[in-house]
Amino acid sequence: MTRAAIGLGANIGDASKTVARAVRSLARFGNVVAVSSLYRSEPWGVQDQPPFLNAVAVVQTTLAPRALLQRLQELERELGRVPTFRWGPRAVDLDILYYGDDVVDEPDLQIPHPRISERAFVLVPLAEVDSRYGEALAAMPDDGRRKVQPLLQGEWVALMSDEQLLQQPAAAGLINRVRALAAAFLETDLVRMRIEEPNEDAIELRRSIASSEEPREADESTRAEPTRGRIDPIKADLVGVIHLGRPAPTEGEVLTTDRELAYVDALGIRTGVRSLGPGRIVAVRIEEGQPVEYGQVLFEIDRG
Repeated sequence: MTRAAIGLGANIGDASKTVARAVRSLARFGNVVAVSSLYRSEPWGVQDQPPFLNAVAVVQTTLAPRALLQRLQELERELGRVPTFRWGPRAVDLDILYYGDDVVDEPDLQIPHPRISERAFVLVPLAEVDSRYGEALAAMPDDGRRKVQPLLQGEWVALMSDEQLLQQPAAAGLINRVRALAAAFLETDLVRMRIEEPNEDAIELRRSIASSEEPREADESTRAEPTRGRIDPIKADLVGVIHLGRPAPTEGEVLTTDRELAYVDALGIRTGVRSLGPGRIVAVRIEEGQPVEYGQVLFEIDRG
């Protein structure tokens, strides 16, 4: 078997989910032995498009280079890629970066990829899974490396106790395992819990909290700045353009229940951004019509 490095990229639709699906699908072509972190990178070549998400996977395969290329192209079409202009936006892009020590120089297949050392969005994740490329990465100018940043999760996490895990054997049904996770979530004071594994789809649990009391008007003597509790960042779940709710949320506004603060428009698809419960808005970090990126902090809410 031969070790081949595959570069993955996407910037249309749910790019992180597409890249994860692509990584899982690489198992059809051999053994996936290494997968890099997911990185956000500025567009290369054509700047007027959303940022890309990039990763690199290393596969041990028995497929010859030409057969591997054909299978990767089939997978691209399966994941929604359609013909577009050079360096333009795409649902997914799968490139052979190297194939063992082989050298291939054909019109539609060049191995190793001739521009590895020029493209930070390839070199950064590649050096993570293959130390041979660390020296090339170190030689890259700082401004190039700064255009590629690891995708930060930044989510509050609730963990199941050892006892709960022992009560749920690996053979337990999916419904029972999700119930156990939900029970662990309810034992915390979190409003959101995200359950995910590398290269797998994620499950997110959200708590809907409504206040049973009407807000009371405070007199001037009690209008002091409230004590700051846990600050919960509300982040964008995808790349798009932000539109504020009506009325527009403002700093200092007190939320008595869950509320839609804004929505992200991504290729005509409207995805709401909610407060995920009551609290006080202490920061509004975006403006109407502003482009936002996945994981970008949009609001900060003091949960008290």
